[in-house]
Amino acid sequence: MGKTAIITGGGRGIGRAITLALAERRTNVILSYLTRRDSCESTATDVRALGCEALVVQADVTQRESVRQLISTATEKFGKIDVLVNNAGILRQKAFNTISDEEWDTMLATNLKSVFLCSQEIIAVMVRQGGGSIINISSSGGQLGGILAVHYAASKAGVISLTRSLARVGAPDGIRVNCVTPGLIETEMSQKEIHSEVGQQKISREIPLRRAGLASEVAGAVAFLASEEAAYITGQSINVNGGLYMG
Repeated sequence: MGKTAIITGGGRGIGRAITLALAERRTNVILSYLTRRDSCESTATDVRALGCEALVVQADVTQRESVRQLISTATEKFGKIDVLVNNAGILRQKAFNTISDEEWDTMLATNLKSVFLCSQEIIAVMVRQGGGSIINISSSGGQLGGILAVHYAASKAGVISLTRSLARVGAPDGIRVNCVTPGLIETEMSQKEIHSEVGQQKISREIPLRRAGLASEVAGAVAFLASEEAAYITGQSINVNGGLYMG
């Protein structure tokens, strides 16, 4: 049996591309979703066409018991979890002075607390099985900041810092923890922005490669970090952003 990976929010956009990239490398996958089962089932069908197994599980990754059930279901099916990709997240743009307490809490719960919960629960499994790889999806927004999504930027910056801490926690047990930080990537959610006049100006002025990225390019970085080729890499943030942020 090949490797097994959990991808949170693995049905659409970057998550779907990550799922397929791992499947192309002979990895069985567990896709979690909160409300959009249809997209996960569609992605799972494509995974099976590649010759790998796919399991679709509903989970609220902001709730510990739901995360525990996700991991329990995955381990019962496959016996081990080699890779966890913390991909689930939201982006809601709002002026800073209009962000409510509830909106702040929801953003940080979805984008940051979920990474904490999933990682804490999976590390216990990975310790027992002798190692594993955790890959967190952050954003260039967490590096650059942003006036239209301050709560989003804060949550994604937290993911980068949490990655570094978890890399130190997991290293003695052979657990690697890394982060991928995408910039402006072409997905269903970003199409309106990318093809607007403001979006085109942003691309030409702020991105040295002068184009938006592809979800498959983000997925390629994740697949590399999950592979044995990256066995000596931990605590790192890999920027996939066309030069938008060079840090």
